[in-house]
Parts: sequence; C-alpha cells; structure tokens
Amino acid sequence: MLKLAPKIDPEPHRQQQLRSSINRQLIGFEYRSKATIFGIPLVHICRGGVDSRGVAKGIIAIGDIAIGAVAVGGLAMGGVVVAAVGFGIISVAAFAIGLLAIGAVGMGGMVFAACAIGYWSFGAVAVGIYARGAVAIGLDALGTITLTPSGMTILPLNP
Repeated sequence: MLKLAPKIDPEPHRQQQLRSSINRQLIGFEYRSKATIFGIPLVHICRGGVDSRGVAKGIIAIGDIAIGAVAVGGLAMGGVVVAAVGFGIISVAAFAIGLLAIGAVGMGGMVFAACAIGYWSFGAVAVGIYARGAVAIGLDALGTITLTPSGMTILPLNP
C-alpha cells in the first residue's frame, strides 16, 4: 500500500499574518522627523489607530487629519492640500475650498469643479462673477444655460 507524506497545514502561518495585519491597523502609525522649522516638524506622518486620532501637524503633513504647508489626508488644511475634504490656498479635493480649488465640489477664488462656486468658476454648474459651464450663473456667464442680471438664455442643443 502507498503511503503519502503528511500534509503540512499552512493555516498557522496565515493566521499569524492575519493577526499582525489586524494589529497594525489597530495600533496605527506615526513618524515625526527630527528636523524642525520654528519648532514644527519638517515631516509628520500619522495614521490613527485605536488610541490615536491620526492628526499630523508639520511642514509636510500626511495623515487622517493633516495640517501643514503641504498637507495630504482625509481632511487636510494648509497651503497646498490634497485630500477628500480640503481647505487650503491650493486645494485639490473631492470637496475643495481655497484660492485655487479643484475637485468635485469647489468653492473659492478660481474654481475648477463639477459644481463650482467662486469668483472665477469653471464646471458643469458654475456660479460666480465670471462663470463658465453647462449651467452658468453670474455677472459674466457663458454656458448652455446662462443666468445673468440681464436675464436667462438657453442655447439650442443642435445649432
């Protein structure tokens, strides 16, 4: 009779990988550079865990919540911002507010967004002093449907 070698069960190894992966998520992560400028860390990276909020504050800040000259995160505030929700001088975010705002919904000085509200607005729906979009509302508006103080204009789809 032919005997097969005993099969080695890989489960303990996979269970250990799963445990360490879950622990990394629960513990979170934080890195703060030793270099500082005016007492503010040059780089601060913080991902929240069970006992941490994940707030990163630095010249370059990366975290769940990031505050810095260059900020990247879920919620970010600062000079140049890349985030889901961003408030900054230059803001690239799903919801962006800034002097230059780029995103799905944007508010600010010059705005490029699907729904744009600002001084110069460019988007599908644009509201501003200078508005350019499919639906444009403003003092100087240009679009398929425009609403200005002088009235409403609807351009034909097939000229």
